[in-house]
Amino acid sequence: MSNIALQIQRLTAGSIASGASVIFDTIIYAAGNISYNALTGVITFNEAGRYVLDWWVATQTATSTHSVVFAITSSQGDVLEGNSPAKTGEVVGVGIIDVIAAPVTASLSFTSLGNVFFSSTVPVKATLVIIEDDIGATGATGATGATGPSGGATGATGATGDTGATGATGDTGATGATGDTGATGDTGATGATGTVEPNPFEVYVQAGAVGGDGTQASPFGTIQQGVAAVSPTGTVHILGGTYPVTSQIAINKAGVTLKGYPNTLVELQAAVILFLITGSGITIDGLTITSNNPYAVEFIQLAGTNHKLVNNVIYGPPQAGPSTDWVVNRGFLTQSNVINLIVQDNIFYFLRQPAYLNPNSTGHIVNNVVYNTRGFVVDRAIFIFSGNSWGIPENAVDIALLLGTITGPPYDPLTDLAVNNSEASISDQR
Repeated sequence: MSNIALQIQRLTAGSIASGASVIFDTIIYAAGNISYNALTGVITFNEAGRYVLDWWVATQTATSTHSVVFAITSSQGDVLEGNSPAKTGEVVGVGIIDVIAAPVTASLSFTSLGNVFFSSTVPVKATLVIIEDDIGATGATGATGATGPSGGATGATGATGDTGATGATGDTGATGATGDTGATGDTGATGATGTVEPNPFEVYVQAGAVGGDGTQASPFGTIQQGVAAVSPTGTVHILGGTYPVTSQIAINKAGVTLKGYPNTLVELQAAVILFLITGSGITIDGLTITSNNPYAVEFIQLAGTNHKLVNNVIYGPPQAGPSTDWVVNRGFLTQSNVINLIVQDNIFYFLRQPAYLNPNSTGHIVNNVVYNTRGFVVDRAIFIFSGNSWGIPENAVDIALLLGTITGPPYDPLTDLAVNNSEASISDQR
């Protein structure tokens, strides 16, 4: 039986471009005539045989349009694909490579367009297991040895004793009389068929739907209808599709969540603020937001307390020339009364600024990915930045602290602020 096996993992977050190999940084187990290069991601099969490969990759998001595809390719022409229609989740692949003439090389690559980002919410980003399943030939069966002599003679069976007499059967008792069957009552009238009323705490929206009532079976056609129908603390489920928006959507019902599904795209098509969020406890989760032109407005403006922006992808159309001349479009803007805003696990790119944080607003900006912008602008606001990272093309600056912004925590010392945010580039104008 073969003893060739390899198990490798990736624990490092980040992203890779189309055509690039997944670099596994940890070897869990290796045995036999197989090797792995951790600098290039290349596996080398040094012995002919049949190998089973099983792998998965946990993804946060991707800049490709619809799906995420990874494939193992070998130097002898094998292509083993794994894919997912969702850009957030786990992409799985399994297959067999029959190595005819060693050595043969192979690697796991991202084959969709654009970039893919590994998940930041799980410790293990990717795993690959390889096992050779060839079983060597079985040797001939040896001759059967001679049978040993039988044991001693079996003794005689003793005589069977007499069967005892059967006792008498008792008399069967008399069966009682059967009672009369009662009369059957009249059947009552059938009640009217009830109707299923829409649940105002679980409202559904599907792009292009017509005449719906907001149920999952018959959704509304626009986000505006969903926001109007949902009750406080309820959820508007925005199902996959493209939602063109030309007028502002105001959300001021406490505790409401807008929940995006895979392949949900909200496209701003006018120079208006897309979402105006006021009140308290409102969450925007899982939406992909863009515009058909680089309008000089923010996509989201917030006022009030305890709001959340999580798991969103927000980007603008590409603009030509240096970023200093770009239209001032922004991911979001805080009004001065914003308290305890949570901005977490989002991606911002192709924007003049991911955010403008106005005086006296407070909150946390955590584990976001930002690239090709002029960075977060802090104007006398108090926000804790932690775990944020910066993609390619790099930002002109990652965090800008404007005149009048406080000194000391949470911004000073600046060296700690930079280290806690992937070596951020900080413009200190205080």
